[in-house]
Amino acid sequence: MARRPQHNSNSDNDDIGTYARFDGEQVLRMELSSPEQLKQLEAIVEEHNLDLWSNLRIGNVDVRVPSDKLEAFKAATSTIPSTVMIPNLQDLVPEHAPASLLHTKQQNNWNFTDNSFWHNYHDFETLNNFTEAMVQQYPDLVKRISIGHTYEGREIFGMSIHGFKPKKKKKADLSDHHSWDVDEEEDDDEEVDMEEKNKKFTSWRSWIPGHARRMAKKPSKPKKHPKAIIIHAGQHAREWIGPAVVTYIAKELILGYRNNKKITRLVNQFEFVIVPLLNADGYVYTWETNRMWRKNRQPTSIPLCPGVDPNRSWGYMWNTGGGSSNPCSEGYTGPEAFAAHEAKMMADYISKRKNVIAYLDFHAYAQLWMSPFGEDCSKIPRDDEDIVEASMGAVKALQNVNGKKFTVGSICNVFERTTGNSIDWTYGVANVKYSYFVELRDTGLYGFLLPESEILPSSEETMAAVTYLSNFIRIREKQWGNLD
Repeated sequence: MARRPQHNSNSDNDDIGTYARFDGEQVLRMELSSPEQLKQLEAIVEEHNLDLWSNLRIGNVDVRVPSDKLEAFKAATSTIPSTVMIPNLQDLVPEHAPASLLHTKQQNNWNFTDNSFWHNYHDFETLNNFTEAMVQQYPDLVKRISIGHTYEGREIFGMSIHGFKPKKKKKADLSDHHSWDVDEEEDDDEEVDMEEKNKKFTSWRSWIPGHARRMAKKPSKPKKHPKAIIIHAGQHAREWIGPAVVTYIAKELILGYRNNKKITRLVNQFEFVIVPLLNADGYVYTWETNRMWRKNRQPTSIPLCPGVDPNRSWGYMWNTGGGSSNPCSEGYTGPEAFAAHEAKMMADYISKRKNVIAYLDFHAYAQLWMSPFGEDCSKIPRDDEDIVEASMGAVKALQNVNGKKFTVGSICNVFERTTGNSIDWTYGVANVKYSYFVELRDTGLYGFLLPESEILPSSEETMAAVTYLSNFIRIREKQWGNLD
């Protein structure tokens, strides 16, 4: 039997009907300690068009090296300490295209409300079926949304999840109570703590004429048109853990409504917009042809190198660092800002909404919870105190579930200088105060090929973080009366 060819994930040279193989390819962790080593590695990566699994920065940098380039690469980087993270990439990649095996799983029989759904990764059609099932089963709570279509014509679908807060029942009716009723006087410890802080904050200002009266006024209740929290994954096709985690978050919000006091309160307070998969074309390609594909699938100036990196295409300080002008590069920025259809559609959706208070963009891997900015390491958001406080609490809540530690900081300081990314635009242009870029599990043992056994624990811990973050925003912004 003939051996199937190996492939460079950056180029479109895949044989029809085959699934790309990566026999003998290794992922090496390069330990950079100086600007000179960084410049040296950057030149080697560009010369050989290598696939960076983490961004170029002083510190640890993960690089995927094809078997036919290993010897030359190791010789060229002999002065840079390195560790083999994955000795044979093919050991972690399916032998056959996952899309070709779907019929054996009887995907139409999935129970979308059971955690068993998160024991597996799912293809584009199944994610669409999940979304449609939620809309059909919970029509008063969930609405289907569409932000547009990809180059290949696939719909970028999602869910809008929002409930209206029920009126309080009279005392005579309390015998027929429900566990999900929200008692505003019985709140979380976090809210009590924040109220105490507010008391301390106002005490020393109470002598200012008229100030005590202003502060004593109760914050307004949310109105019929709530602030929106947008959550999505899948800008990069090969990061399968992102869509899996985001669909779990949607499920927990939907099933928790009227069953969990905290979830009910949040879903009444906010509209959660969940878009499981932004780069649908690239994602489908990873299921059918090449597991390591990253970009979208639209044409470029080089026919054999299709695809623009959606997360280097956003229009804030576009193409001023951290991307590539080479169409064959995984980090290709495109010929102009918002050249990637997916980035443009999401940006247009956010701009039209004008009520987005939080934006979470999920990726893999590295276990990082990042905030703006990526374009300038010395630039600090005007809301940095709230942004960092919220993210610190979120990662603490995450760690409390399974013990996983996430690093908090700006993109530029904990990741690398990267422009054209989503959250610099959402914060810098669209004024979305709580904008975060999250790298999920792991820290390099499996990288983009996280085992299915990690889906559920990763989803559970991330849901804890999102719940904390949403509640923080609810309390902090309600304190200042900004949710009307």
